[in-house]
Amino acid sequence: MKRVIGGCVLLLLGVAGCSSEPGEPAAEAGAADVLADVTADVTADAPAGDVVDGGVAPEDAGDPHGGLRLPRCEETEPAGSGEPAGVASTLLGSLLPMATRVMTPDSRAMMNPVFETGERAYRALGYDRYTRGPAVARERRMDLGGPASAPMSGRRSLAWFVALSDTQLADDESPTRYGSLDSPQLSGAIRPQEAYLPHAMAAMNRTLRDVTAGGRAFQFGVVAGDCADSAQENELGWFMQLMDGAAGVHVDSATDDDPVPGPGNDPKDPFDGVAFPAPWFFVPGNHDVMVVGTTAPTAAQRANAVGAVSSFGTRDYTEWYAPPRRGAVAPDPARRLLDRADIVRALRAGPATPGPVGHGYPATPDVATGAHWASDVVPGLLRVLALDTSDFSGGSPGMVTRAVFDGWLRAELDRAQADGVLVMLASHHPTTSIDRREGEIGMEVANAVSAAEVEARVASYPNVIAWLVGHEHDVRVRAVRGADAAHPGYWEVQSGSIADWPNQARAVEVVDNGDGTLSLFGTMLDFTATSCLERRFRRLSMMDYLAGWEASHVGTALDRNVELVIPVPAAARARVEAAAMTAPTRIESETTLRGMR
Repeated sequence: MKRVIGGCVLLLLGVAGCSSEPGEPAAEAGAADVLADVTADVTADAPAGDVVDGGVAPEDAGDPHGGLRLPRCEETEPAGSGEPAGVASTLLGSLLPMATRVMTPDSRAMMNPVFETGERAYRALGYDRYTRGPAVARERRMDLGGPASAPMSGRRSLAWFVALSDTQLADDESPTRYGSLDSPQLSGAIRPQEAYLPHAMAAMNRTLRDVTAGGRAFQFGVVAGDCADSAQENELGWFMQLMDGAAGVHVDSATDDDPVPGPGNDPKDPFDGVAFPAPWFFVPGNHDVMVVGTTAPTAAQRANAVGAVSSFGTRDYTEWYAPPRRGAVAPDPARRLLDRADIVRALRAGPATPGPVGHGYPATPDVATGAHWASDVVPGLLRVLALDTSDFSGGSPGMVTRAVFDGWLRAELDRAQADGVLVMLASHHPTTSIDRREGEIGMEVANAVSAAEVEARVASYPNVIAWLVGHEHDVRVRAVRGADAAHPGYWEVQSGSIADWPNQARAVEVVDNGDGTLSLFGTMLDFTATSCLERRFRRLSMMDYLAGWEASHVGTALDRNVELVIPVPAAARARVEAAAMTAPTRIESETTLRGMR
């Protein structure tokens, strides 16, 4: 065993750790030693039983847990810890893990934080502790041109909205799941925090509402795909209920589970959602239209989804800690797999508030080549073009076919340029995750367009200022350069994932600088946790990240809080100047998000 303080944290029995994240103190104990102690404790407490998929299964000798199927939330809280003061804007303070992320995770099944043994070992290492860290500075980026310094006055706020992505709201008891295949190399097949994610979604919506309380509300939000986890009807329904603030949201399928007896004290109890504080727009992702985001639904898979057998492991809430189990499950017809037309119908049938009706989709959409839409989110000024990049043949990477590229996309870009409006594209996949292969690793598709050609086409339209994306779960900003000064390119903005650490959304503001340039201000926002279930989601997602069972998505200083400068497109100059005449002079990103009222 070797422990190194100050940069590298652990090198013990094949478990190495060295952090690339600044400001994280080293862990205090060896995971392998803690695992041995915890495994002994769990085995001593439980009756004799079979170890299945890494968990200890109680058998007929009795129930040692007093009727509980999950630990009481409060009993999992770190001793002596308190929730840091609620600060949403990372310009004011950040959430800082109190342990260093390992670089080489322990891949043994029992060290998966999904299981009691893994969670208890990582809790003993302090992987569930966080504190209030320093503010994250804003970085001004001029990769696409612009003056070296920001203007001191004359700025106008043209648009104020939220970009978020990848909630991956899962029916964690579905037979479609691959829970038993989860590993550091195949992360996301099951997440320790997933049952608590609905509470995190409500917490984020509440935080977004509160951050603008008494001031200028967000105008809209764009959700860049993977709202559901496995294309199921009940998953999309739950997502919509949470975004619309429905009462009594019950994220539970088949048998009505109550892992901790009593109301309102476990993730399977009904609770009231909190509405997203503005109209929200939906962009489909691969998990919204494919089985676990990888396989285009077949007749056999549709039958399996509503069937009674799990082949690859799904959570079993009849067992302590709800471990993944293969075999018989209770069926539920609400697990029906959806296609694109089903999704659009469901979105069109949703309530009028917070809206908009259809969440971007018109009354009679054509989804034959994808569920695309175009909407003027700021009338007369800013249009969003939503491009459905999920591959009809399956596979998690995106695809853009020649028919879409030369048909819908080109026509909409031409129309927007003729209309003289600013344009943002929105898709689930960034172009770095677009390929030309059928499915996951299949043959090259003749009518698929390369990522480089897609980027070049979009960058040739100077009124395109940004492309909002998700999929990779990263907090990332990338400048995609155009051919010359008249065609500077656009900013690709990825805002991380709600499902995985750091569980953030991004506030975005489009500002006319009054000097021939625009600035896109992006500010990362943490949700403020007010209940144990919200805190448990955060602690478990952080644990998954620190233990190396989930990749790092936190980005660099140039990806987090940013000011992205771009010249005002000549074709949109008249629209920008007209809007600026009546636009607010208060820049919310530099006032409200800095704690100024």
